[in-house]
Amino acid sequence: MTRRALAGPRQGLADRCRGLAPACFAPVMATGIVSRALTQTGARALSLVLFGVAAALYAVLLCATALKARYHPSVIRAELGDPTRVFGHFTLVAASGVLAARLGSGPARVVGCALFVVAAVVWTVLARAVVRLRGFGSRTALRQADGTWFLATVGLQALVLTLVGLRPGRPVVTLALTLWVCGVLLYAATLAAVVRRLRSDPPPPELLAPSYWVSMGAAAISTLAGARLLTHDGLLPAPFRAPLGGTVVGLWAWATFLIPLLLATGVWRHLRHRVPLAYEPTLWCVVFPLGMYATATAQLAAAQRIGALTLPQRPLAWAAMAAWLAVGARWLTTRWATGRPSAGA
Repeated sequence: MTRRALAGPRQGLADRCRGLAPACFAPVMATGIVSRALTQTGARALSLVLFGVAAALYAVLLCATALKARYHPSVIRAELGDPTRVFGHFTLVAASGVLAARLGSGPARVVGCALFVVAAVVWTVLARAVVRLRGFGSRTALRQADGTWFLATVGLQALVLTLVGLRPGRPVVTLALTLWVCGVLLYAATLAAVVRRLRSDPPPPELLAPSYWVSMGAAAISTLAGARLLTHDGLLPAPFRAPLGGTVVGLWAWATFLIPLLLATGVWRHLRHRVPLAYEPTLWCVVFPLGMYATATAQLAAAQRIGALTLPQRPLAWAAMAAWLAVGARWLTTRWATGRPSAGA
């Protein structure tokens, strides 16, 4: 075939990648963490299947993102300069970290390290883009704060999980602890910005998207990362061990408090205000926090020897699996109805 003949299909594929949503890696995050949650229940076969799905989807989306960056750099630049869209790109960081944490201690450790490098580089680039946003921190920008802003914390704590999973020594654990503290402070700052926006300029029900569940997911992944650090208490600086344990329990309690509040918000949105329960890519932002909360609860129970937290491990993991199936089924029915994949998933 001639070079011109090859250019047609390639350009057509590149044009399709132009509409790829910034948060397109959210399904990978959700599938990967549900896979990990199921491992803790003993459902290893199903867990491996989901992990394979997550890995395959990650590879496809990574290639599609590379094509988007290659052929449509202006679209990427526009997204990185938009406070409502830039944070969606942190799903790439979180997805890389979730997969890397699973591969870090096995025979595919090299792949885990490569994914960690990808996650670290992308998080750094995105963090610089956020800082450089025109007017970031101003009242105008803060009025656009929403649940996607918590994805920066999720990405940073995913880096912590990967570091801890790579058979770390004392210097690596110290670095991971430093990043974890930065993640908790970033979460607190983001929470303050989002709460301020919700109080001063509350969005209408149709715009109160499921992405606000990421507030719980960010607290849950901070709990999981902190609990993983506690399993290496011999490598932690002595003055930090007790405060770390107390903060981790506090983060888990906060995540637990958010669950009924977020459920009530969903009921208020869909039942009282009749917002249709249609498929939207941000629904994966509900699945991910549920899977992360199940995983964090199990890890906290093991790290702090809290027997009462071992009881809900299986129900929580299977609830996350049920949510994954529900969102996946809704995506499939939407795709069949429209004849093409929904944008962003």
